[in-house]
Amino acid sequence: PETTSRDFATPIDDVCRARIHIQEMRENIVDESHFHFIHGQSEPPVQELRPDGPVAEVRGRIHRRVLGRDINNTFDVFMYGPGVMVVRVLGPVLSLTAVALTTPVDDRTSEMRMLYYVRKPARLPFLAPVLKLVFRAEALREVREEVRIWDHKVHQPRPVLLPHEKGIRALRRWYAQFYPADD
Repeated sequence: PETTSRDFATPIDDVCRARIHIQEMRENIVDESHFHFIHGQSEPPVQELRPDGPVAEVRGRIHRRVLGRDINNTFDVFMYGPGVMVVRVLGPVLSLTAVALTTPVDDRTSEMRMLYYVRKPARLPFLAPVLKLVFRAEALREVREEVRIWDHKVHQPRPVLLPHEKGIRALRRWYAQFYPADD
């Protein structure tokens, strides 16, 4: 609904390629450890993956500093099959919806197209372009940092996980349904 709503600014459209399988792009949302190093969060977000057939949902909270201010946002993630993800972030300063479309290009490369719909501030809708500029500067820098990591990442079928990283294991179980059965 955000794509046609007047409450949201025109989207920021971003496309990048990485040397990574699209499954690992999805694992990023439940890789709680990276939130500290890439997104500046002091503690891993509390989140839980809830699978329901070809759809999975993750709800969580992210706390970080942006431009010297503490920001406390909630996020809801909906994954529709292996290649579509919708992330809704709600916060006191910035709320947005991100649509992530991931496509395998070849055996070693995937493309990710992100459409970011920034909610216009209710009382000050004319500030939406400023919010988009700040978001673009922060978020796209973080995405490029993730791409640099993905380009050098080596897939581990059975990774060593910390106790709070149970989401990766759960996502891998959910994602397995999209692969052909072994005969």
